[in-house]
Amino acid sequence: MADEMTAPDDVPLAELPPRQRILRAAGLLFEQANTSDVSTREVQRLAGVTAPTLYHHFKDKTGLIEAVIEDAFQRYLAEKRALTAGLSPLSALRAGWDMHVEFGIGRPVLYSLMYAPAKGGREAGAARTAREELRASLRALQDAGLLVVPADEAVALLEAAATGATLHLIRNGGSADAPHVRQLRDAVIVRLTGVADDEGPGHVPAARRLLGSLADTDVPGLSGRELALLRDWLARITADRA
Repeated sequence: MADEMTAPDDVPLAELPPRQRILRAAGLLFEQANTSDVSTREVQRLAGVTAPTLYHHFKDKTGLIEAVIEDAFQRYLAEKRALTAGLSPLSALRAGWDMHVEFGIGRPVLYSLMYAPAKGGREAGAARTAREELRASLRALQDAGLLVVPADEAVALLEAAATGATLHLIRNGGSADAPHVRQLRDAVIVRLTGVADDEGPGHVPAARRLLGSLADTDVPGLSGRELALLRDWLARITADRA
């Protein structure tokens, strides 16, 4: 049904079906007022609907807020998937971080509701969806042999870093490409993968990690000469990718 679909941002409000019109109107009012403490009457007025229509689609204001968050997040998610399709797992992870931060600072009220609910409030469904999307991205890294920490630890670390950075920017101002945010992103990715970039085919970062782990280390089963030869081969593989 058209009413249940997420409409693109560029569709004029008046052309949307009632449910989408209510969602979009509420989202606009939340961001304009910098709070979700907006009356349903204001939402009705901007959406051009009556109270019975609003409550037909949303049983109460809490339900409306949850649906607004979900609608905005699903539109962001569709855009993210389209833009990261075809990228290497590491490039997709890096781009996904940037888009996540941009989503948050572009919709500060909704993001704060999503990741920092009031005391006693339940976690937004969109936050759970975001976590599963992150888990899928990390699974792609793992399948490529690039994840060097346990998957659950990687999810927790990346989620904490990305949401913390975004909430910091919401409170203090700044952009997704601020130097300290990029430095944090890159540091987290290095912690997860052991590599600072994704240049070259998959064997290059793997060789770099192995070379680093062999520094000043004896390897059972290999003679000193064999170990030196192995280090030399790995150094050659990574030499042009430093």
